[in-house]
Formats: sequence, structure tokens, C-alpha cells
Amino acid sequence: MVDEEAERAAQPPPVPTIDVPDVLGRPHQLVRATCKALGRSKTVVDTRGTPEVIPLHVSREQADRALRIMHALLTEAESRGYQVETRTDLHRGQAEHQMVIAIRGHALPLAITEQTTKVPHEPTAQEIRQQLRNPWTRIPKYDHEFNGRLELGAPAKSWYQHSYTHRDSARWTLEYRLGHLLHDLEQRAEAAERQLREEELRKAEQRRRWYAAVAQARERQVERHREKVLVEQMEARHRAAEIRAFCRAARTRADGASAAAEELEWLQWAEAYADRIDPLCAQLVTPPDPPASREALRALFQGDLYTHPWPFDSKGRWVPPEEEVAKRP
Repeated sequence: MVDEEAERAAQPPPVPTIDVPDVLGRPHQLVRATCKALGRSKTVVDTRGTPEVIPLHVSREQADRALRIMHALLTEAESRGYQVETRTDLHRGQAEHQMVIAIRGHALPLAITEQTTKVPHEPTAQEIRQQLRNPWTRIPKYDHEFNGRLELGAPAKSWYQHSYTHRDSARWTLEYRLGHLLHDLEQRAEAAERQLREEELRKAEQRRRWYAAVAQARERQVERHREKVLVEQMEARHRAAEIRAFCRAARTRADGASAAAEELEWLQWAEAYADRIDPLCAQLVTPPDPPASREALRALFQGDLYTHPWPFDSKGRWVPPEEEVAKRP
């Protein structure tokens, strides 16, 4: 048996429809601006190169319908808290005009066009005369004529081309698909947010690993410095012991006979020098850490030391950015 109630609960909620008015009473401001920019052409409406309007490329017969569709979509988008705006960017030295719906900071461009049908081309009298004068003249075999089917989605050659596009078909009209189109835009914005969060997490992990590697390099640097100091102290201790043994041998070589004043003076200096270089003649302390500069750590760190801000101050203290939680070396 099938639990129909549970099955219905598991289904995604239906996409709400967006009503398209039959007549534009109070058109959206971008629709109103586009109406003013339509021009006087009796056959084709093309506002794709016009700033601060909706990009349209339709036949004159479909212009009113296209504007009513855009009015319904833009009004619904703003009612959901999204921003509708136009933008002009430079691409290879040329201005490109777009209309976008910005959902939580993610701008998604839109344009409405009319599909075309390929039909045989009927040569004009001028084309025939030109071909007679120049046999190399090529007359096109086909023309592309508007067929009354509208298409709304990402503009051609845009980053989002084919990502969210809906059109008239044999099963439905574009008006019926507006809710699905807006749903697709919301899904794209959510996907962009997820990608942005994943990218931020990836970069944060890279920063964490970088600071941890720098901290390890610093630990190795301090360890090697202390090893060097310790070895030097041990060598100084052995040297001091040898000097003292030498002085004792010099004092007893004459079977107790008194040494000359100059020799005693030299032996006294040698014994004092042994005390000065002997580390055990003073209290032992941990040696100060070496400088923590990029140059000092270069031999101990594999990678680019300039990838992130340097986590040490001028005194070698660990002061990474607040967002980093790498352990202090």
C-alpha cells in the first residue's frame, strides 16, 4: 500500500502562476521607458542597444504582448523583494546594456525575443541585377521571419545563456511559464550563494593551512636556533674545562716550584676567561627567538610567503588576522 498523504507531502510545492494583464493600466517604470524607446518601425522592435530599457527584439505585432509579460514578471519580482535595474558595461570597448533582476545580490540578466522560422529567400530585382553585373555576388537561400513565438531568458552570449529560458510552445504559452522562470532565477541565485559559500570555505581553509604551515616553519626555526645555541654552550663548556685543565697542568709542571709573575698573570687571565665562556658559571635562560621575517623563514617554508598578510610583528610575536585561529608557535 502507498501512503498517499506522505507521498504528497514529499512532493515540491507547485510553482505559483503570475497573472499577465490584458491591458497595461499603470505599467512598470521600465515598461513605460521601453514604450517610449520603441521607435517608429512598423515591422521590427529592437531595443537591445538602448540603455535603461528592457531588451526587446520582436515583431511590431508582438511588442504589446511582450511588454505586458515583462510588466507582470518585473512587478512580481519586486513584490518578492528583488531589485529590477538596468546596467551598462563596457565589453571590448563597446557599451553593453542589460536589464537584470537582482536576487540577494546576484544579478541575473533578461531579454525577450521572438523566435524566427527559416523560409526560402525570394530574390529581389536589385539582387538579380547585382548578380548579373557581378557573378560572384551571393544571394541568400533563406530568410528568418518572426513566427509569433516569444522567448524570455538570459540574453545571447551572456554568462547565463541557456541557463533559464522559457518560450511559447505547442503545450503552453510564455505567460504560463513566468512563474517557472522566476523560480529558475531564484534557484540560480541560491546556487550562486552556495557556490560563493563553498568558495569562501575553500579560501578560508587555504588561509588556515597557510598560517598553520607558517607557524610550523616558525617552530622549526626556533627549534633549530635553540639547538644551535645549546651546541655552542656545550662546546664553550668543554673549551672552558680544557682551559682549566691546562692551567692546572701549568701550575704543577715544576713540581710545586713557584711560577714566574708573568706566567701567573697569564694563567689568572686564562682561568677568568674560562669562567666567562662557561655557560654554567651563570644562570641558564632560554635564548631569545630569532627574527620572524619572510627572509628568515624562506628556507623552511615551501610556498609563497606573500599569499596572505604576515602573521608576525617586528618583535617576532604571533599576531595573525582575527579570523585566523592558527595556533601560536
